[in-house]
Parts: sequence; C-alpha cells; structure tokens
Amino acid sequence: MLTAPGRCLTLLCVLLGASIAVRAYAYGHAPETGGPLAPAATRPPVDLGAGALVPHAVAGRHPVPVGTCPRPAVVTLVWVGPYGSDPELGDAPEPGDRIFYVYRGWNLGRRFATVGLNAIYFTRRAYARLTTGRNPAAEALALRIRVPADCAASPEDVLAAFRTYAGASD
Repeated sequence: MLTAPGRCLTLLCVLLGASIAVRAYAYGHAPETGGPLAPAATRPPVDLGAGALVPHAVAGRHPVPVGTCPRPAVVTLVWVGPYGSDPELGDAPEPGDRIFYVYRGWNLGRRFATVGLNAIYFTRRAYARLTTGRNPAAEALALRIRVPADCAASPEDVLAAFRTYAGASD
C-alpha cells in the first residue's frame, strides 16, 4: 500500500506521462502550415480593422501624411509579445508626440498599451496550448502610431490614412 506522498507522486507521474503522450500525438498530426518560421506567403495577413488586410511584407516604419498636418505620422508594425525588441526604443518620439497602439483595428490607447499587447500575446499563446494548436501569437503584429505634437489628428484618422497608403503600396 502506498502512503499519501507516494500516491501523489504516482499521480503526478501518470499525469506527466499522459501530457507527453497527448502532446506527441497532437504535434504528429498537426498541419504543417504556420509557425514562426513559416514562409511569408503562408503567414496570415496583418488585420488593420474595418476589413483591411495587408501582407507581412509591409512590416516596418511608414511615414503617413494625414490631413493638414505639417509632418507625417509614423506607423510602425511591431511584434505583439514580450520577446521582441521594445517598440518604445525603435522610434523615439520628440517631446509632445503622442504614441498609440492598435491591434486588429482596436485602439489600445496610450497608457499601459504595451501591457495590453503582452496580455494579448499570452492569452493567444495559452489558447493555442490548451487547444494543442500552433502558436498564432508568433505571427501577430500590431501598429504603433506616432502622431506629431503639432498635429491634431486622432489615431483613427492616421489608421484610415494608413489603410489607403498600404492599399496603394501593395
């Protein structure tokens, strides 16, 4: 007869074995598309909201002229998640510039936006792990919008201009 600690250890070993077996089965029968090393042609497009999609090939910094603003706004596609480079370091704003993050057309605002991006990443990753699917968070991109201080445009105005700009540059 096993003691209480012995039964707990046995149960943990059985659960570990079952977990390994399920993962091995799931990875052996999963489709081969997607994943972080997938070619650009198989990556899902970046969702800009309002039904606008652009390919991953447009990732980078884009100056976007908006209305009557004297300087263009800068839209940068950044990786969602904590393991990439810090998006705050990539495009240092000038004093008074406003920074917004947009994920799939959803404006995350200014304050604590990177926390929101990390929460989205971990939520999508947890969902993928629970459903034994591939990691959709590895392919997720968000938009970082820098609006110059002397421009009164809203993030929605800049996003609308970027949709037109990205559609014209395909």
